Order: sequence, then structure tokens, then C-alpha cells
Amino acid sequence: MKTIKYILLFVAAACLFSACSDFLEPKPRSSYTEMDAWASPENTYLYINGFYKPIYEYGPYGLKYAGVSLHDGFSDILRYNANVMGGSGGDVNKVVYTGNISPQGNILSDYSYEYNRIRRINEFLYGLENYVKYAPEVKTLMEAQARFFRAYLHFMLVRGHGSIIIRDYIDGPNEAFKARSPEEECWDFIEKELEFAAENLPDEWDKANFGRLTKGAVYGFMSRAMLYAKRWDKAAEAAQKVIDKEGTLYGLMPNYADVFNQTDFCKETVMGYRFHGELTHSVFIDKEYSPKGDFPVTDTGGKCLAVPTQEMVDSYYMADGTRFDWNNPTHAANPYENREPRFYASILYNGAQWKGRTIETFVGGTDGFKPFGVEDHPNSTTTGYYLRKLLNEKTTDINKKGITCWNEIRYAEVLLNQAEALNEGGKSSQALIPLNKVRQRAQLPNITETNQATLRQIIREERKIELAFEGQRYWDLRRWRTALDVLGGKRMHGMKITKNSDGSFNYEIVDCDGKDRFFEERYYNFPIPASEIQNNPECKQIDKW
Repeated sequence: MKTIKYILLFVAAACLFSACSDFLEPKPRSSYTEMDAWASPENTYLYINGFYKPIYEYGPYGLKYAGVSLHDGFSDILRYNANVMGGSGGDVNKVVYTGNISPQGNILSDYSYEYNRIRRINEFLYGLENYVKYAPEVKTLMEAQARFFRAYLHFMLVRGHGSIIIRDYIDGPNEAFKARSPEEECWDFIEKELEFAAENLPDEWDKANFGRLTKGAVYGFMSRAMLYAKRWDKAAEAAQKVIDKEGTLYGLMPNYADVFNQTDFCKETVMGYRFHGELTHSVFIDKEYSPKGDFPVTDTGGKCLAVPTQEMVDSYYMADGTRFDWNNPTHAANPYENREPRFYASILYNGAQWKGRTIETFVGGTDGFKPFGVEDHPNSTTTGYYLRKLLNEKTTDINKKGITCWNEIRYAEVLLNQAEALNEGGKSSQALIPLNKVRQRAQLPNITETNQATLRQIIREERKIELAFEGQRYWDLRRWRTALDVLGGKRMHGMKITKNSDGSFNYEIVDCDGKDRFFEERYYNFPIPASEIQNNPECKQIDKW
């Protein structure tokens, strides 16, 4: 029986939150019956705990798309080094260079998985309504969590495909055939689900339930979802619900770099996922993305999988808030000096200090440089840079999976969500307030521009920098409808550095792609899988597919 199976699958997940309690002692597996899921609130929460898993699965510590953790490799700011199909980023580059998206296969869609989880939630909600006799307030708390994740999964589907099938109840054999709903109706459904969840969840939980969804977490996610829906007032209002708790529940960490090495939630965590004890990351992120010099010479295994592009590096501001410019002789002579704090927290560059040594990405240096395409798996940088953000400099054993928590929604993102929503809604002067909070943490001067079109580009650039490598860039380019201009037929670049006999360096910007990238307009709405079309005669394919 499905309910029994889900209890067994997620007993381990019960320790997801702050501590394990006595009530989490499970009965022997052979003694479960279908109704055990509803025998007590404790048992039912074992069921609910499994709903939380996608929060980290779609982040950098999961492996949801192409079996890699950093999805910005599909965009202009990060490139995977592999020059062969398959894992370790090879399948990412297949999409980057050839598209490789069709109704028969799309590694950027998790269609079946998401609908399977939606069905599980619908089964849960049916059981909650029909089988339990808990106090109404207990049932409502449970329902709110389940409906958030139903909204979350529908959001992931709409984000990818646009118009989708809404599955909001258990559909039997006579109801399985359903048509896609118009995209606006899909957003109506997601908004309604999120509103219910936010209205019925607490600002905080007690210690035994620390880590569960809160009112602020749902509103934070809603501020993101409503940007995709282009419901500017709703996005701004949802963000304000979080901002209203600034100083008590949420806020910006003083040091940007500190946000990404926490093993517990910090005040910047609006919605997150905690790892501890036996619950570790799915990936060896420190091993797979650390610079070449961190490994013994004899280690020839897969490493240095993805590296920042020159386009990303050049995006970071100078310390005084001006733009970096290769035509400026001072900038060009020392391109990594006097940059803003987020650059030093995010990028390992030639001359950077790391784990007690100096990074050497010049040709022949300890951390090396290899042109893309020369080797199938270079195990070195092909752009002249490595990641610093998301790596833990204090890690001594890179063969050990980490427990750094994942902040799916950061307070900084909520501020940027509100800034974008206010500007798009014609309230550009008001948009400066949340935008400048983010810039002030980066020690940059305030923005005063109020022209909507100009401010739009400033906000988008700020989002690119602040949220770099957190998995949002590719999806932002799609929702802005700028991916065709940024990616289609374009090439990204890297930095080839040679060391002179006097110790100085020559810097040469090089093509790190070797071929044009591929993106076409129909990619703004991915196709419905062929299996759905074949099995559901009411479902018609997305236009242009």
C-alpha cells in the first residue's frame, strides 16, 4: 500500500529538523498498516517530512538537472569543463551547444518526478480530510505545509513549460485525462495555494519542529513565484511581509561570504534546508569544484567540474561602485584589485589566497589553465578562474560530503524580488529602498536612478551578481525573455594568463566555448513530454513543439 511505503521511506527524514525526539522511534516494519500514517500526529509528520526533500534537490547540493549540482552552467556565468557527453557536466554542455531539448527528452524538465510527488501530496490531503480526527488547528498546520509543496511543484512545472495540467485532487481512471490549463489559471492556482499556506503557518516553530516552513518562508517564495507570473503587486506585497520582520526574524548578514558557510540557519535564511549528522549533501561539492592545486598530482579523478566565465568576473563592480573596464589602463594592469567584496567571496582568481596558499591559474601554474576542447575532462580551469562561493575553505577532507545548509530563499533575494516588482509596477523610486539595502551590504554606493528602463538593467545586474552560482540565472534569463539575446549564437570567454620572467603577468581574453551556443525562442516554454501526450489524449503539445 502506498501510504505504508511512504512512511517507511521517510522515517529517516524525520530527523531533518533540529533534533530527534522519543516519538520518532518507529515500529518494526512488519507491523505497519495503511492507517498507521493517520494514527497520531507524530506518524503523520513522518509522512509530511518527505515533502521537504525537493528544497535541497533543486539546489546546489542536489543533482536534479543533468546529474550536476550547479545549474548556472546552462547560463552565461558558469561553464562546465567536460568536452564529452555524459556526466560531470558533459550533458550540460550538450544542451548549451546543441539544445538537445525535445518532447522525447529534456534534462531541464523533471516532469514525471514532479507529478508523482504532486499525486503523493494529493493522497496525503485526501487522507488528512477523511481519516484523521486531530484538532482542527493541527490539521490546518499539516494541510498548509502540504499545499505549499503542491504549489512549489506546480511552480517548477509552470516555470519550465508555461501552460500545464493542474492536478489538485486524486484523479481516478475516469479523470486522469486532463487538458492543460491556460498559464494564467496555473498562476491563479499557485497563488491561492501559497496564500493558504502563508495564512496558516506560524512565524516560528518550537524547538522540536525547527526547520519547518514558516509564514515568512512561504511569502519569500511567493515573492519569487509572482515575478514569474508578472504579478508585480503580489510579488511586492509578499516580499513586504518578510521585510516587515527585518531585525526580528530576518536580515542581511554583515559579511556576504559568511552566508555560504553556515551549518545552521542564519538570519538571512528565509527558507532553507538543514543537513546534520547522517544527513549530508548528495554531492561532494568541495571535491568536484575545488581548484586543481587542492588535489595531489597523482589524483586524476573527476574534479574542477565548473568554473566562472569572464562575463561573470567582469560583472563585479569596482570597490567604488564603478564598472570594471578593460579599456581602463589601471583596471587592465591589475584586473583583480579594488573590486567589490562579493567578487572576493565568490571567485578564485590568479593571486587569490586560498587555504594558506596562492592560487596560480597562469599557464603552467599550480592550478593550471587548459583551453576548452583539448581534453575530454581537463580537471583544470578552462576560463582562468575557480569557484570560491559555496566551497568551504576550512574543509580539510574534500572526499567527505558536507553539511553546509542550503538557503533556498535568502533575505537578499526577497529584497531584490521586491525591487524588481516595484520597478516593473511603475514604482521606481520605491524600488531603490530594497535595492540599496543589498548594495549597502556590498559596500557600494546607493543607486539614485529612477528611469524605469535604466533601473531595470541595474536591478537585473545586481541580481546576477548577488545570486551568482545559486541556480537562478538561467531561469531569470528565460522569464525576462532575454535568453535568446544573451545565449543564442553567443560565445563566453575566459582569461589566459602567462607569467613573465620578471614576475608580471600578461592577460589575454580567450574564447572558452570554441563554438556558438544554442538557444531558440521556443525554449522559453519547454515541450510537454511525448509520454504525456501519448497517454493523455486531452493534453495537447505546447505551441512550436
